[in-house]
Amino acid sequence: MVRLGIELGLNHNPTTQAIFDESECQLRIHLWGIVLVQDRGTSLLLGRPLAISPNDTNTQHPMWPKSRRPDVSEHFLLSHPIAEIQVDVITSLYSPHGQSADSTICHAMRIVKSMSEFRRQLTERYKWYFGETQDWSLEERMKLVQDITEDEGLTLLKLGIARVLLFRALFNNKELEYSQRHNALMDGESITHRHL
Repeated sequence: MVRLGIELGLNHNPTTQAIFDESECQLRIHLWGIVLVQDRGTSLLLGRPLAISPNDTNTQHPMWPKSRRPDVSEHFLLSHPIAEIQVDVITSLYSPHGQSADSTICHAMRIVKSMSEFRRQLTERYKWYFGETQDWSLEERMKLVQDITEDEGLTLLKLGIARVLLFRALFNNKELEYSQRHNALMDGESITHRHL
């Protein structure tokens, strides 16, 4: 899929090419966006290298159209910043080359920071999925889960997978001290907070 996209030139920003009108540009941006999200997700889940490096494309990420179209979902648009986080996890922590414990922690801190920044940019409703519900009744918590939208669920799932694979890489890194690896298993963010 990536090779076909490259053959079609989707990895080149269509807005800088005079041969495409606005609708063709948006179509090419969305097609390439689908290709990249699929590539990043597959690479992360299967432990394979990326089919194309972020440096080999300059096509922008899809953005909300001026008029909200039903064919562009919130999940689709939020998948792109998550894919960038996935790329960072893949290229910095799942590299076939070994790295020192300090280097691993440095990468992990950067990735956790990216995840936190992404979470801050989400709409207000998402904050309840990340905590602050400890004072809620069981009924309120159940209603939150029952009312989750497909877009929210898919977005949270992708972010959760990236987070799990981040902390899996830390837990499996034999260069880290036992306590750091244990913290990655128990509560991944605590491993990075101790080194800030």
